[in-house]
Amino acid sequence: MASLLSIVAMVDKRLANELFLDVAAHLANRVDPKAEYYLDWAKKEWNWFKGSGMINAEHLINDGLENVTCKNNGGTVWSYNQGVVLGGLTELSRSTQDKSYIKVAKRIADAAIGNLTDSNGILHDVCEPDCGADGSQFKGVFARNLRILHQASPEARYATLLENNANSIWANDRAKRDRLSLIWSGPFIRPANASTQSSAMDALVAALATS
Repeated sequence: MASLLSIVAMVDKRLANELFLDVAAHLANRVDPKAEYYLDWAKKEWNWFKGSGMINAEHLINDGLENVTCKNNGGTVWSYNQGVVLGGLTELSRSTQDKSYIKVAKRIADAAIGNLTDSNGILHDVCEPDCGADGSQFKGVFARNLRILHQASPEARYATLLENNANSIWANDRAKRDRLSLIWSGPFIRPANASTQSSAMDALVAALATS
């Protein structure tokens, strides 16, 4: 088990580590007999992640590290990379009663919102309008985790962002039979599939949960 963290780091230097943090922190809050064990792993993971260099000077998470130098690769800032860590840090704050994790999460959230929204506050990823098989899920991941952060430490700006995105999806990104597509600002583009639908639904549910 001692090498588990290093194995995760080798497999995927960004998302897998964020998910590792998120799962460990969730377990620390839900599995009483081993709470300290999971909390220890969550802390180890976060300490590694924040020192890895993947969080840049603008508080945005780039798309990984260089294989040789292990420095920030300056890769694309994707919405899902900014999103998963919000949920993990919120859970870590809950398990430790340490609000500094919330402060870091809000810095990342605010940086992401500033970087990934248009002039109307609607979220976009740079891959639009063609985000492949999985890219169409990314914004939903961010919306879902922003809701978690907001519910733990409410901010009007987060509720407004979620509401604006949900309203835009419903008004501009919806076709017959309430099919929801990729570009939340509109227009509706094909295909609308399980990926685009579930991602947009994440935003709708997040807005309803914070209203």
